[in-house]
Amino acid sequence: MKNLLILAALSALPVAAADISGAWKLEGDIAGVHINRVCAIKQADNKITGGCKNQTNELVLTGEVNGSNVTWKYDTDYEGTKVTLVFKGTIEEGASMKGSIEASGASGEFTAKRQ
Repeated sequence: MKNLLILAALSALPVAAADISGAWKLEGDIAGVHINRVCAIKQADNKITGGCKNQTNELVLTGEVNGSNVTWKYDTDYEGTKVTLVFKGTIEEGASMKGSIEASGASGEFTAKRQ
């Protein structure tokens, strides 16, 4: 019984967030559109900020890390319309990420590798 209480208490502790600060090479596809970006991420506790460069400007990103899970978003322009891309993924050994992209009802997948 005592062991069960200890296990229950330990499982309630927050999982330490992986540190993903640094440069990442991001590739993905959403609704047939290929995404190829270099993103610079800064992490403070579980919050992330930074930017991803496209052909013309820097896209400001915000998000968070929870254990090995990461979520972030940035606004971009697609054919004259503002679109918010939302990335949800898993950090793998601190050197790569993979997951899903969602924007305006469309979805796709991405991978990222630490530079």
